[in-house]
Amino acid sequence: MSSLLYLYAIVDEEPAGALGEGIAGEPLRLFRRDSVAALVGEIEERPQSAREILERQDAVVRRLAELFGALLPARFGEAFADETDLAQRISSLEADLAASLSLVRGCVQMTLRVFGEPATSLETEIDGGPGTRYLEARRRQRSLPEIDPLREALRPLLRAERVERHAAGRLLGTAYHLVPRAQTCAYLAVLEEARQRIGMHRVAASGPWPPYAFAPEAAP
Repeated sequence: MSSLLYLYAIVDEEPAGALGEGIAGEPLRLFRRDSVAALVGEIEERPQSAREILERQDAVVRRLAELFGALLPARFGEAFADETDLAQRISSLEADLAASLSLVRGCVQMTLRVFGEPATSLETEIDGGPGTRYLEARRRQRSLPEIDPLREALRPLLRAERVERHAAGRLLGTAYHLVPRAQTCAYLAVLEEARQRIGMHRVAASGPWPPYAFAPEAAP
């Protein structure tokens, strides 16, 4: 059986140290393609999404993120038959990858999960024609009015934000915040102060993480 080229992340510069090993103990290397490069290892088969393997890959990506000013983590399980296959995939996304690397440079991801009951305005029916209803439904999918005061307090510290609204359950949604690495402590301080001032007891924060949520939607 031929080995697979397993993708861990996309970068655009040389590492600040040794790349080390991947999830299967394989040596990692840079595969360069024009303006970007892929961090890859050779493995025998595509990994299963068991918790232990997922945690192992996250540990690898977190370690690699310390070696680069900008890094875009790949989706779990992204493997390619050979370098030609990988090169074609990167080439089709090169402009988006370069723009995303510029966005995340020097930053980490903080994640806010919001629990509770939805805001009343989100429970009302949407008026208007099909186009209006579609656009309003999309807008609601990217909104978390339950924590708007908190988001406003944090906004000066954010380079970018992504919001996902969840359709059911007590987890109302998740806000992904891209924060300059040097501002992480300030972010946590503002979060705690805002929590005490406006009672944001339903918000759980985690991070800093590599910028998982800020890779292009169709990226490897």
